[in-house]
Amino acid sequence: MLLVAGLIPTLVAFFILTVAVVLLIHAVLVQERRMDQYQRAGRSRKMTMESFYQGMFYIGAFAISWIPFVVFGFKEYIFASVHKPSYYVMLAVTPLHGVMNAGVYFRPRLKAERERNPTDSTCKSLMQVLHIKCCCNRKSKEGAGDTPVITTDQQTEDDAEKGNEKKIQTNALAGDPKTATINLEAAQNAEIGSEKKVITSS
Repeated sequence: MLLVAGLIPTLVAFFILTVAVVLLIHAVLVQERRMDQYQRAGRSRKMTMESFYQGMFYIGAFAISWIPFVVFGFKEYIFASVHKPSYYVMLAVTPLHGVMNAGVYFRPRLKAERERNPTDSTCKSLMQVLHIKCCCNRKSKEGAGDTPVITTDQQTEDDAEKGNEKKIQTNALAGDPKTATINLEAAQNAEIGSEKKVITSS
């Protein structure tokens, strides 16, 4: 009964999965060969290799999950008894098929996230892919909070104050000594006030 209800459908599903992956890889390869004449840098098989690795991961996830079940089924069918080690391995591994499929599904997204942000940790990239907020983003947020943000209006105002200071200093040097001394003191006071304002705003 187990042979008909479990083993044969599992082997058929494994065969269909393998054939589907092979056909997919072949289709991508044919498409890339057609695009070779439009490639200036020469032929590229990047998409074919990515399809190959992704298909192998799908087949691997299915095989790891269901091979223990096949082994247990054949042993029970041949020896007409339950082989406990293979039975426990089957119970532990077969339910993990969904977890392995999730890993295969999120692998390209994690790879793309790592390529976009190579300086981020693996944990942070994984949380970004899964849309989960956790402590991985805490360090980067704290670091970003320590750096003062200067707006465009503030920068324009600071540049204007610096221009006024230079104008005062120029007028001070062009006048008589008494007026130059007074104007120079005014320029120094304006510069001190500008520095205090920058420190307060930061």
